Amino acid sequence: MNKEILKNQLDLAALVRTHRLQAGPKGGKMTAHMLAEMAGVSRDTIFRIERGEDVSFSTAMAVLRVFGMGLSAAPVEWPTLNSAQEHFKTL
Repeated sequence: MNKEILKNQLDLAALVRTHRLQAGPKGGKMTAHMLAEMAGVSRDTIFRIERGEDVSFSTAMAVLRVFGMGLSAAPVEWPTLNSAQEHFKTL
């Protein structure tokens, strides 16, 4: 099973858009309108998600469920102030 690590809204945007474009009939794209109807949200909400804008947790879950996906929590390594300073010293 392939697991995606979502760290922010842009990761969610890419995931939803990629799946939508591959989830239509015969492997073609699913329209935003089709996805919105299946998730019980508006088409504009789908576009907001795909632009990386904030949406509620329940909205994100409704859209992910259409693709048979859910969320799970996992440790994610975030840069520390020291590692960021070291990184920019080398540039």
